[in-house]
Amino acid sequence: MIYISFLKSLFSKNKQQLKKQAQPVSDLAQIFSPDRIDEYEDHIRVDDMFSRVLVVEALPEFICFGWFDEITTIAGVTVSVALHPYNKKEANDRITREQVNIGADLRLAIKHGDTTRTGALETKYAFYYNFLTDLQLGRNNLVAATITITVTSHNYQELLYKCELIKDRLGATKVVTMYQRQLDGFTHNMPFIGSLNEYHDVDIANAACLSPLISSDFTHPSGIYFGVNQSGSPVFLDLFIGAPRLFGPHMFLCGGTRSGKSYTVKGITARSIANGMYTVIIDPEGEYQKIVEALGGVIVRFKPNMECMFNIFDIEPEEDEDTGNKYLDIAGKAEEICHLITSLVESQANEKLSAEERALASRAVRAEYLSRNITEDPESIYQSGGKTTGDGTVFIGKTYKEMPTISSFITRLEEMGAPKLATMLYPFTKEGGMGYFDGQGIGKFYDNQLVVFDVSGLKTEFQRMYAMFVMTSWAWEKFVKKDKSKRKRLLVDEAWLMMRHTDTAKFLSDLARRGAKYNTSLMLASQSFREFTSEEGKVILAQCNTKFFLKMHPNDAKSLTEIFHLPAETVKRIESFKQGEGILQANMESAIVKFKGFSFEESYLRSDPEAVLATG
Repeated sequence: MIYISFLKSLFSKNKQQLKKQAQPVSDLAQIFSPDRIDEYEDHIRVDDMFSRVLVVEALPEFICFGWFDEITTIAGVTVSVALHPYNKKEANDRITREQVNIGADLRLAIKHGDTTRTGALETKYAFYYNFLTDLQLGRNNLVAATITITVTSHNYQELLYKCELIKDRLGATKVVTMYQRQLDGFTHNMPFIGSLNEYHDVDIANAACLSPLISSDFTHPSGIYFGVNQSGSPVFLDLFIGAPRLFGPHMFLCGGTRSGKSYTVKGITARSIANGMYTVIIDPEGEYQKIVEALGGVIVRFKPNMECMFNIFDIEPEEDEDTGNKYLDIAGKAEEICHLITSLVESQANEKLSAEERALASRAVRAEYLSRNITEDPESIYQSGGKTTGDGTVFIGKTYKEMPTISSFITRLEEMGAPKLATMLYPFTKEGGMGYFDGQGIGKFYDNQLVVFDVSGLKTEFQRMYAMFVMTSWAWEKFVKKDKSKRKRLLVDEAWLMMRHTDTAKFLSDLARRGAKYNTSLMLASQSFREFTSEEGKVILAQCNTKFFLKMHPNDAKSLTEIFHLPAETVKRIESFKQGEGILQANMESAIVKFKGFSFEESYLRSDPEAVLATG
């Protein structure tokens, strides 16, 4: 357990005055109640419990993230960190004084030819010089940190054992018993009651490392079994738990090769489906065949010359948040198709669309719908009367109209005076080699509880990105919008492929903004984090209220700490994670958690066949 009290800067100006002002006032109940706390030289007794307060006497100059993690998992140990920020003048005076003292020692070391000490002092002097610069620019500050450790046990011998264990684990962090001052230490742990004179001046980064940015315990009272936290307790995760625990159901997972990312994503998927959730997966790596076979889902595999099954112009009604009325968002669909066209042209032809070309493309989309009498009226996508298919099947009642296609859109562009843009889009027609989305959509895959679109059979990264965009858009229209009463998940694996292009990234962030109102959790998984450092990437991360960061490449870990303003030492912690272990952040709650699979799940969770045999 970790307990933290953050005292504001006004309490740090005069610590003795604070102590006097903060003395508790006894009431009648306290005066006449029997004593429950007995103070001894090196411990106190509260009823039948033994307790000792230790204070941190010496800290290393540089502190790593999660500095007290090794002792906070010991039963009966509480770490209290009180942080008193200095004002700018106080911080400047203290840093300057320290720099002057180090400068004097440095001159003496140089004079005596002590090269070993000279190097260390030069490093310290440069540190304080840079610290002063950062302080003036408002990029850093000096903080007085008081750290106490309260140890509680059922008997005195156990108390001594725990104290020695703590000292051994902390190593360079020297802790001492508060002899003859145990009650002072005890009251210090209570907010605004007591204050100690023992403190250490640290910068903001070290102060953050002392603070429990990550707790040892985290779980939701409902949801799927996720794994275990550092204390070995079970962790449950419910992305739909709602406020105040979570303000949205979206989740972002990131981890490098062999970090356990795919294993975790498949485990979350399987357990969510067991809880009744409907799931569509966009799979660029061919990872999900085994889970489809195990859970009875549907898998659609893409290949270069496949017949068209999905149409980029398919559209479904939206719901107005204020009135609840349904409408067709033609303008939004036009913008979405323009994002797709822009990314296609920039990737294939290495050209940027002009503002005029984008405007013409948007007008052409609207004109294509209007030519089929498709307007904002949700009923306009249907036609009355029967419909006969090529094999002679007759459908009675209203049916979907035929939608525009890429080929008809290109013809429209040529008619509107945009032959260059039409030519650049020719490769995406049936005759152009990538025409697997040039035609009418077929099938009702969204009726199945698990649907996987496997685009790994497409030859190039560009083709996979193209298919991922279209299938994500199709899933939004035909799956997400269909039934608000069902809990749904749209999982985009290796989402970094879509983040490489501004327009596809913008499309993904738009989905994140709109998905929650349709009772849908958007889950994004990626082996690379760098693509999410863009402005659009930061928007997506902000929309994902739950995040799971597994072991990463050092450069990715560094980018992560910069975006979330974590101490640089966090990089080392993330690099050291074991397979399946990561930082689980759910809104303001965070913990280091290991995802745990069950033995019966191994056959479809693991990507490595040899690993399955080994666990067999």
